[in-house]
Amino acid sequence: MGASERLLKELSTEDLDSYRNHLRLNKDQFEILLYRITTKIQKQDTVMRAALPARTKLEITLRYLGKLKY
Repeated sequence: MGASERLLKELSTEDLDSYRNHLRLNKDQFEILLYRITTKIQKQDTVMRAALPARTKLEITLRYLGKLKY
């Protein structure tokens, strides 16, 4: 479990405002979005390496998009 994973797990249980600020979605919205796109973004593990989980991919994407300057 990486630092980002631990941070988001802690925020989702202890500080919902910071969680929402971090990902720009509340916990329920994130879970709904994850449920809807998991089959589209989840890859298979290979002999060479384990695939990134869909949850991690979505967290990275939302964090990146939330930090863009328009």
